[in-house]
Amino acid sequence: MKDSRAIVFLKGALLCGAVVLYLWSLATPPGLVAAVVGTLGAALVAHRLEDAKLRLLSWVVLGAGLGLTGQLAAGVLSAFGSFLPPWFTLMTADALVLGLTTFGFFLALRLLSSRWHVFSIVELAVVVGAVAHAFADHRHMRIHQPRFLSDWAWSHGIEPEPVLSVLGVTAMAVSALLLLRASRARRLLAMVALFLGGILVLLLGEQPRLDVPKADELGVRSNNSDDDQNKNDDPKNQNKRNKPPEPIAIAVLHDDLPETDVLYFRQAVRSKLVGDRLVEDPSGTFDSDVPTRFPAGSPVQVQTPQVPEFHRKLHTSMFLLVDHAQLFGVGFPEALTPVPNPNPRRFVAAYDVDSQFLIRPIERMLGRGTVPAEWSPAQRAHYTEYPPDPRYAELSERLVRDVDPRFVGDDVVKALAIKQYLEKEGFYSLKDKTLEGSDPVAQFLFGDLHGYCVHFAHAAVFLLRSQGIPARVAIGYGVQTQQRGAGSAVLIFANEAHAWPEMFIEGVGWVTFDIAPERSDEPPSPHVDQDLEAALGELARKPPPDTLEDSTPFVIPWALLGFGSLALVSGALVLAFGVKLVRRFGRGSHRRVYRAVLDALSDVGQPRRYGESREHHAQRLAARAPSFVPLTSAHLALAFGHDDAQARAQVDALARATRQELRRSTPFLLRLAGFFNPVGWWFTR
Repeated sequence: MKDSRAIVFLKGALLCGAVVLYLWSLATPPGLVAAVVGTLGAALVAHRLEDAKLRLLSWVVLGAGLGLTGQLAAGVLSAFGSFLPPWFTLMTADALVLGLTTFGFFLALRLLSSRWHVFSIVELAVVVGAVAHAFADHRHMRIHQPRFLSDWAWSHGIEPEPVLSVLGVTAMAVSALLLLRASRARRLLAMVALFLGGILVLLLGEQPRLDVPKADELGVRSNNSDDDQNKNDDPKNQNKRNKPPEPIAIAVLHDDLPETDVLYFRQAVRSKLVGDRLVEDPSGTFDSDVPTRFPAGSPVQVQTPQVPEFHRKLHTSMFLLVDHAQLFGVGFPEALTPVPNPNPRRFVAAYDVDSQFLIRPIERMLGRGTVPAEWSPAQRAHYTEYPPDPRYAELSERLVRDVDPRFVGDDVVKALAIKQYLEKEGFYSLKDKTLEGSDPVAQFLFGDLHGYCVHFAHAAVFLLRSQGIPARVAIGYGVQTQQRGAGSAVLIFANEAHAWPEMFIEGVGWVTFDIAPERSDEPPSPHVDQDLEAALGELARKPPPDTLEDSTPFVIPWALLGFGSLALVSGALVLAFGVKLVRRFGRGSHRRVYRAVLDALSDVGQPRRYGESREHHAQRLAARAPSFVPLTSAHLALAFGHDDAQARAQVDALARATRQELRRSTPFLLRLAGFFNPVGWWFTR
């Protein structure tokens, strides 16, 4: 049976909506209008051509031919574009291509789905895919995308994720109801199942959070769960390389940021030599200036050796989007204080950090010593120990031998010479993140000098230590300030994980001594999404829910919605059973008696089919209920004017006989299912 004109228009409108979602950011306005007109026109034309007897290949060729015609027409127009304004050529070509392509594609798809039910699934996939495509920008913690929805949600104090879930489930339910060519019962059942499944997901689901980035063997975290996104050039890893970096924290600055190219958020340090590499000191004797526990209930104070004259105090608030084993803060943290979490669904932890931030360049520290006199022999040995490979001392001696004679013996000048060598001769690459052998740092330093931040940091520390300069490796995140927005929030991404050297200078404290190689095969860092940075910053600045006084953000009442949904479903069931009982035990006119028998047949899956006459329906069921044939004839006779008391009595008797025969010929379980079916009467015709 063909769809009505209204249903055809609704299906066309649904497909037009899918086309708009696909092409909104890609097509010109005339092209988008042409695509919508082509899609709707295809739906209406296909409705007219449903009875045409053509083969499957014919519809496919027709659709492909129309699309090819659009491409050829656009090509011809472009060939003569020199005689026309450029804007006219571009927009007209776009309209021709999209209009004819969508018309041909959806015409073929609509005609195929009217003949073969499997193509209805393709139509459904087109619509559901369009919805998923429109909301795909919300992945990877891009909570401000898509803008048209997220802006509205945030302005009303609503989390966008539940809204996206509701829209997705609704789109699937409506699409299944309109497009799937199945019985009305199956489509209704599919829609109810999708709706209930969506409600269950919203009620039981928790806010998805990012996984903790996995650390490599030397401690720097990668952006992907299995390895760095730029691990190698294998085409299989193309999706990983194209995946946007995951945001892992937002830092809100409460003070003006000093002028700096990179903000270093230190998380841990590695200073103890074990074999051929540095590890964190497990004894707790050294590195006491690095916080190692979360400030649960009370602030965590650390004994910082930083000298205030060379530093400036910074107060920041950190809001973590993923769990971290150790907390981090900008500069050199000296105190961590817990703060109320403004959005527990979004942030896993929130704390304030008071830090010392170095504001003097290292060139202003020439002439200073590097080993304080008050250090114990154990401290001196701990921070100057390096692998017993003589090549470290030989290389460092060769590097410091060529410094300006005026600065011979100056440890700071020695450090700058080592830094200059590594930056000029080194080659930054993420393709060799794992070096085989017993001493990967030596392989890097005395090999081709191809490596990434961990190799450069360890090599610099070992060279500094070979000159008697205390040094250690710091691990955390390095954020390029040139790419951040103008606001007070700094968004930190997983791909900004970094390792850098720190050296100790007497009268100053620990000094960040990063190595920036001049050569690299890595592409520039992706531009920071300043809208996302601002959106997360606004979330972080909001007071926690229990501290709101004048206004409370709108919170979706899931418990109330769950109770309301349960009450709605229960009410609908009671109403459906009530209608069923009233119709089933209807007495009086022959129409009510006959309708009650039809309801009983519908309950056991034997309703009258579309286009089937009442007589044919009765003949089809004659074997199961022989009395149904004369009952139908008597009902039709009464309906056409032969009304008398004897005929009405005959209808009542035949109806009772039909029910008895139906009970005997129908399996018990099927009769039991029919008894509890609240909507069987809905399918009676």
